[in-house]
Amino acid sequence: MKSIKLFLSSALAVCALGLVTTLKADPVLDAGWAGDQITGSGTDSTASPYLYTLSSAAVFSITDAFVVGDTFKVYNFGNLILTTAVAAGSAFSPSDTTADAAWTSGSYSIGSVYLSAGSYSLTVQGDGVGGVPAGFYARLDTPRSVPDSTSSIALLGLGLVALFAARRRQS
Repeated sequence: MKSIKLFLSSALAVCALGLVTTLKADPVLDAGWAGDQITGSGTDSTASPYLYTLSSAAVFSITDAFVVGDTFKVYNFGNLILTTAVAAGSAFSPSDTTADAAWTSGSYSIGSVYLSAGSYSLTVQGDGVGGVPAGFYARLDTPRSVPDSTSSIALLGLGLVALFAARRRQS
């Protein structure tokens, strides 16, 4: 009986250690979600700062996935660049089912900020409304393809020409 308790205690400790380890990771470009946490309201996250030197643009995204109501702020070199808000985001390619589900749910606070090429020192702070520690997921991605502005303007022009022709026929 004592050996079973020792085994279960050891297994629980290993699981807890694994959870803490996964919650302390820097997001890597195009590698999916990385977990992190705050241990006090208004304090930097455990893995902050995230230091990046980007040769091209990227998008930093963050989602709460644990307690509805928590919000997070992202700072770059001490300047506020993002505050999360409750919304539903478009799905990323799956990498972590918990983070992806939170990002698309519409119940948790989420946010994204576009980062141009350059150096960044990102820190994340949270309000811990649901209590602390407060966990979240973050990711850094190459921007999704955006329609070429030239073709968008051409389509708009074509639509206006069609609208003008239809009105002229009615007259």
